[in-house]
Amino acid sequence: MNTKNVLVNLFLWVFIILTHAQGMAGNGKAGDENNDVLLRKTGKLFCFTQGGVLAGNPDNVNNAPFVINTSLNYAFSRHISAGAGVGVEFFHETHLPVTGNVLYQFGNKRLVPFIMLQAGYQVALESKQTDSRLYYSDLFSSAYYSPRKLDARGGFMANPSIGIIYYTKYGFGWSLAAGYRYQQLNYKGEDDYKMQIEYNRLSLQIGFIF
Repeated sequence: MNTKNVLVNLFLWVFIILTHAQGMAGNGKAGDENNDVLLRKTGKLFCFTQGGVLAGNPDNVNNAPFVINTSLNYAFSRHISAGAGVGVEFFHETHLPVTGNVLYQFGNKRLVPFIMLQAGYQVALESKQTDSRLYYSDLFSSAYYSPRKLDARGGFMANPSIGIIYYTKYGFGWSLAAGYRYQQLNYKGEDDYKMQIEYNRLSLQIGFIF
């Protein structure tokens, strides 16, 4: 099964789960104080931290790099919030993503489906990388590889996702999310040599919000 089919099937299953979860969230009694999400009120600041992997091609050296990010959001209403965050991601080298995000939560009960969009820039924390180039020898008619030193320059990233948050009585919540990650990592070497690597990955993350 190719990556496109995996993504389509995953999002279909998550959509079914979210629809079911929203129905469950709406079945609570309107006056049940235990189901009120006390944290999610207009004008509140809250922290949302997630960690997980970016699943991709198993033939790739970085088939599932680990990622973690945290953001500080401002709640404009009980449903919509926005903020900025930072994180750490491990590809060929370590990167620090600096992102902005918009979060929309459905419903006001303990079990809350959500959609989220993160976008920003990856700052390279490690500057060196090597790229093996293929050379041919006319004398022996053979090929060999020669490493080239590169400077990592970071690049753009975007990550839309959907998931579920389960809130406790006082607003602390656990999250589970799946999404699509697109990003570019840029490198520069001697003689104005440039290289760009694009990643199209499935993001799988768990986290907490408070």
